[in-house]
Amino acid sequence: MKIVSPKLTARCQLLLCACVLILSSAAWTPVARAQSQDDLLLFLSLESFDNTSRSIPGFDNSYLRPTADILYAYNNGSFRFLGEYIWSSSESEMERFKLGWQASEKTMIWFGRFHTTAKYWTTEYHHGQFMQTSISRPGLEEWEDESGPMPSHITGVSIDHEIMQANQSALSFNFAAGLGPVFEGQELVPFDVLDPGGGHELSFNTHVAFRPDALSENQVGVMASWNDIPVISGSSPSLVDIRRIEQATIGVFADWRWDRWRLLTSWTYFDNDLTYTGSVANDDFTIGYIQGEYRQSRDWTIFGRTEIGFGEDNSPFLILLPAFIAHRHMLGLRWDYADKQSLTMEFADTSTQAQGSDHNNFKELRFQWSAVFP
Repeated sequence: MKIVSPKLTARCQLLLCACVLILSSAAWTPVARAQSQDDLLLFLSLESFDNTSRSIPGFDNSYLRPTADILYAYNNGSFRFLGEYIWSSSESEMERFKLGWQASEKTMIWFGRFHTTAKYWTTEYHHGQFMQTSISRPGLEEWEDESGPMPSHITGVSIDHEIMQANQSALSFNFAAGLGPVFEGQELVPFDVLDPGGGHELSFNTHVAFRPDALSENQVGVMASWNDIPVISGSSPSLVDIRRIEQATIGVFADWRWDRWRLLTSWTYFDNDLTYTGSVANDDFTIGYIQGEYRQSRDWTIFGRTEIGFGEDNSPFLILLPAFIAHRHMLGLRWDYADKQSLTMEFADTSTQAQGSDHNNFKELRFQWSAVFP
């Protein structure tokens, strides 16, 4: 599938910044100052990782990683603000910084940097480790700096709208457009609002979800994205002849609970056009995961996940991401020993991407303490 890439001019970038400034000014109007409300959440975690088999290039054999995720939300009339900053022993980044306007009871418009909605796990959990049952994220859902195969952040405008049905079901829509990542080294690098740089092009995302009961967590849906990804050719020997990557994705997801059981699954089809010097290579594949959970009691949850793909073994795009988790078979146990604190253990048989079907296989063991305050 060949898609023509729209170019984002300097004028468009200035327009995006102007929209943010115009919207932020609404916070200081007399109407907006009435009935303000704010919330501050602190997500903390301490994760231990051990490679219990052989060393793999690009992976530490072990680490102990403390992480603090600070989430601040502010409501004032129709005005909204949300900021999220994450710090760990391996990174420090402003993850989300967005200003919103409630256009109607069921419609929100956001400007700024936000998480893409074409990845279900990211939409559901963001960076809140305590919120997700497992320690690890599926390879499909990984962040850009963890060899994720598609953007996790874009900077621009996002529109959310929900339609309530007479039978109490709900249909929600999201559309987002803005600056996407560049490919540098061995990862996608998103636009950084604290350290803006040039070279970023357009990214589009859409997400449609159906909930048979508006008050229930059960939902199914579809997602799609299109990303124009410039390549920093001099940043890695593997990129020397590549100029840009045009990526289109379409996916489906389901998140369903009944009694003590939960099933979470998502599958995404990728269509990539890699523009080399003088030629274009097409690459397509499908990757996904199935995660099952059983709540044995109020405090104990047993869970497992399988991550597989179709047609990904010889993908010229995934070869550029040598640390991408191509396959994983994982089992885990979570203990919620306090109201907002948990201990979790995972063991997995994992394979990273490599040339052809010869993946780099290793065994991993993870332990994590996670919590949210207040």
